[in-house]
Amino acid sequence: MSQELNSIIHELAEIDSASARIMQKTQDKKTKYAEYIQQQKVAFDKKLDEQIDVEVARFEKELEIESAQELKDFQETCQQEISKLDSFYQQKGNSLAEEIFNNIIKE
Repeated sequence: MSQELNSIIHELAEIDSASARIMQKTQDKKTKYAEYIQQQKVAFDKKLDEQIDVEVARFEKELEIESAQELKDFQETCQQEISKLDSFYQQKGNSLAEEIFNNIIKE
């Protein structure tokens, strides 16, 4: 009977040892998987940051082009208005000056 008890104890020890090895392998796999997930997260974040940087740069370039065009259009409009005013002054400047002078003298 003692032999059978020793055999059972030995078998239980082997089962316990096998169980510990399985638990250690499971823990190792879990650790490796967590590292893999962390690497994937870092890679995803890096790729996302790069995509965002590209989109921001594209948007800034578009905005710069749009602003430059609006500034050019505004300058052209201002120049046209200045030309109109200059032309008006050339045509009617003397008569306006006389009219202003006469209005001042009347008072």
